[in-house]
Amino acid sequence: MNKVIRLLFITILIFSAYHLIRDLLTNLGIHNYIVDFAHRPHSWCGKFYPWVCHWITVPSEIFTLIVSLTVLKRNRAGMLGVMVLIQVPIWLLLVLLP
Repeated sequence: MNKVIRLLFITILIFSAYHLIRDLLTNLGIHNYIVDFAHRPHSWCGKFYPWVCHWITVPSEIFTLIVSLTVLKRNRAGMLGVMVLIQVPIWLLLVLLP
């Protein structure tokens, strides 16, 4: 695997781990600087039950963690790696939602 792609998957792995921990701590009501860093409420969440907004990102974060570890262990991206890389621009677009 190319060093740049390997570094990209390591970055995705670290970000996903941080985001999962941050979401779990926020859902449990624990707030501090690390948890609240770059976190903002989204206005679209008001249209759904609270549990939807709190837990909607957890399955994809767990998937991304497992797949990133698998890709790094196998040392090739394959179809799973492509699925994770497709998620990156989608998540960047979702961040822009009000």
